[in-house]
Amino acid sequence: MLLNVFLWNKSLKVKVHIDELIERISAYNIKENSYPEMVKCFVIMARTELARKMKLYGGSGCGKNKGCEICTEPGHCLEYGIPNMDIPIENIPLGIKEAVKETKNKIITFEGKPIKPYFHYKCGGATENSENVIGNKITYLRKVFCKYCSNVEDKDKDKFFTLEELESMLNIKITKPENEYYNINGIFEKVEVDEEGRIKSMNVGGKKFKGTEIMNILNLNSTRFNYMPVRFLISCIGKGHGLGLCLIGSEKMAEIGMGHTDILNYYYTGIEIDEMQLPESDKPLKGRIIVLDAASGLGDINEAESVTGLKEGEVNFFIASELRKLLSDNGAKVFLTRENEEHIVLSKRAEIANSKKPDIFISISQNTFQNETASGTEIYHYREDNEGKELSGFLMEELSKQLKSNRRGIREVEFYLLREVRCSAVLIELLYMTNPIDAEKLASPNMQKKAAAAIYEAIKKYYMAQGY
Repeated sequence: MLLNVFLWNKSLKVKVHIDELIERISAYNIKENSYPEMVKCFVIMARTELARKMKLYGGSGCGKNKGCEICTEPGHCLEYGIPNMDIPIENIPLGIKEAVKETKNKIITFEGKPIKPYFHYKCGGATENSENVIGNKITYLRKVFCKYCSNVEDKDKDKFFTLEELESMLNIKITKPENEYYNINGIFEKVEVDEEGRIKSMNVGGKKFKGTEIMNILNLNSTRFNYMPVRFLISCIGKGHGLGLCLIGSEKMAEIGMGHTDILNYYYTGIEIDEMQLPESDKPLKGRIIVLDAASGLGDINEAESVTGLKEGEVNFFIASELRKLLSDNGAKVFLTRENEEHIVLSKRAEIANSKKPDIFISISQNTFQNETASGTEIYHYREDNEGKELSGFLMEELSKQLKSNRRGIREVEFYLLREVRCSAVLIELLYMTNPIDAEKLASPNMQKKAAAAIYEAIKKYYMAQGY
């Protein structure tokens, strides 16, 4: 399966096979010499993360780039991260490639839907409940005890901070004590001072000293001194937020012979390892969301009418309704911007379309011209909408063949509707209502069904060309 990926650093959209993405994401996150069963865990997690973005599972794709499932902008689409896509795929470790093949199409689901496969480097003995990290309870992200990573030494677990650094980083103000002496258990205790604030005696580390002794041993200026910590050691156990799979723990589990299914079920509560849904050969449009717009309903002052009284809105709605049946029967989720004869304004039609988060938007319309000899099919797409341009090519091919119409061209425009709809979009001017031959074709229910069938075939071929 090919996915549309927007390369953030190049402002370029490319098609990348899902297996290649999984390999790159996995290589970015795990060690080259990791145990095979641990690698299988991660590639399944990476595949699951990608599945969540896909329309097949109700995902919305990349919110910033039309027609793309994901982008490589850091922190936007994939929290797992994607390394430099320029690195040759041959450089991906063989163990990762083999794990992708051996777990082909496997994803992690909970109640039939892909989970959010959180992971962290090392839990330090126990993972976390989701509500303690992200604020809401997720059934499959329950705390589990993890003995497997406890004997692995943490790198960089100790960090030192001065008092001034803590004040700056935490945006606080720490009041320094003046002429006050605090017991710091195990260090400075039982402080005795005279009337002038000079230290007469104190216990340091459990041993009693005179003030003069401390002054001499530490080479202080006087016995009138104060103290407070100015540098703090903060020592951590584990690394990361603690949600989901522990990378070090899973590595140790694989080392002692546990399989990837057992490891995943240990860290994610109540999950299933399922086959990822893919477009089916008998339903090539399965999971695709398509919005059809029948232009010029009743009440549109710009609605075209033929010399015989044929109304454009009626023709558009019939074709859109027939097309919906064809698309729905082949697995697509199809929505109309209007369900009856009433006209809907452009802004509302764009709003309806965007609420459905479609893959493509197709507006069906008819043309007019003051000279009745004008005839044929025209198709429009928004500027720089390359998917719309590609789809327009398939539409022109099928429509001109089925309707036996003149090819009047595919044009790049800045129409309001095409601009406001947040997906690849095209506007089809099927034929000319003002041309007697075109109008006769449009009046025929059989020809209207042919138009719907032609648009369906074009959409199907468009997706087949993309590798679906």
